[in-house]
Amino acid sequence: MPMDRSKYPENWDEIAQGVKDAAGWKCEKCEIAHMSDGTMGSCLTVHHPNLDPENPKGEMEALCARCHLQAEAVLRKYGINENQMRLFNDSLPEM
Repeated sequence: MPMDRSKYPENWDEIAQGVKDAAGWKCEKCEIAHMSDGTMGSCLTVHHPNLDPENPKGEMEALCARCHLQAEAVLRKYGINENQMRLFNDSLPEM
């Protein structure tokens, strides 16, 4: 997933590190463990349920690349908001 760094706050690396550390370097959806050096599983990313990297407030989630793409696809396709996503998250279709 391409990342336009200009849309993220200057301290994004620290914010992302904190979200991943808080999740214990496990995807919060599929619970696959990842190593902080990226050697296990797929890449661990940080998902913005509000789809707004310029405003990193609210609940961000540590998600593997697969779960992150799936969550964003659902949000964009159906226009689901952050609160609806929390209710819907456990019933996302498997890819």
